[in-house]
Amino acid sequence: MRPLVKDLMRTSWIMALVTGAFAFIFMSIFKTGARSPAFYSVLVGVRFLIQGFVNVAAIVVIHRRMAEASPSRKKIVRYIIGYLFCLAFFYLTQPIEQYLTQDKSTWTPGTQFQSLLWQAGLNNTLVIIFQNFMILRYEKAKSDLENARLRAANLESTNLLLKQQIHPHFLFNALSMLKSLYKTDVRAGEAYLSHLVNFLRASLADPQSRVSLLRDEIRLCNDYLEMQKIRFENALVCTIDIPEALLSGGSVPPFSIQSLIENAIKHNEVTESSPLVIGIFYKEGRIFVENNIQLRKQIDTPSGKGLINLLERYKILSDEEVIIRQDNKVFSVSIKVLTNEAGDHRR
Repeated sequence: MRPLVKDLMRTSWIMALVTGAFAFIFMSIFKTGARSPAFYSVLVGVRFLIQGFVNVAAIVVIHRRMAEASPSRKKIVRYIIGYLFCLAFFYLTQPIEQYLTQDKSTWTPGTQFQSLLWQAGLNNTLVIIFQNFMILRYEKAKSDLENARLRAANLESTNLLLKQQIHPHFLFNALSMLKSLYKTDVRAGEAYLSHLVNFLRASLADPQSRVSLLRDEIRLCNDYLEMQKIRFENALVCTIDIPEALLSGGSVPPFSIQSLIENAIKHNEVTESSPLVIGIFYKEGRIFVENNIQLRKQIDTPSGKGLINLLERYKILSDEEVIIRQDNKVFSVSIKVLTNEAGDHRR
């Protein structure tokens, strides 16, 4: 409310100056015979200024005293107060106007009332028009801000929901693998469990974070890869080549690289005779995750959800696209490295 009141007060001053200047120019050009065009223009400006202030005061009082009233009722009360005050104010200042304009005519009460009614009505109507314009602009700005906040809150909720969709399938597979390892190789099971604990600890560190440092994401990927190497041994080959300087300064959505590795393993055959080779590297501001194509004939879970999840999260964080390319031999996905962790990452 306070910013609106300040804008309305400023508008009242501007209206007073503009109308006073217009009255001075009009009387100077048309030589109306007034005693002093300057003093008369001051009277015109003062009338608009005081009327503007009274309308602002009415808005403030009505806002405080009639907080529960409907907008239409508040508006009616404000208009009544404004017009009544304007009529009384013009009646009190009419002798000054007659003196400055050298108006020596004798008015009947009826004629004088009609003249005052016309002048006061025009004056207050102009004030209301300008102030209503300012109020509408203020309400629109307030509405736009509220909508922006709602959109931001919705994006945050969507981002959190998308992140939460990553874990259930992975956790189910990990626990199944852990159970199998403890039956066949306890030492491998313990190593697998150690990496699983590190992975889960990292994933729970900041569940509402919109981005993750590349260093943390790569550490997460290393734990995930160690778990998969225990499972697939030499059938899985993965290389990570990202500049050290980028690890501390760059960011990506949490689990973005890990989910691409998981996607490659899920959709391709992983055997010692035909190893799955995954390469993770940096090039021209993007992280590339590439793998050789040797598609599985059957997939346990519906395909496509991991990439769709990543695409949706990148829409929230950045205008940069997730680029997916495929030929007969290589499947490649590249994501933009985000450099501003505190912002919304939009360019």
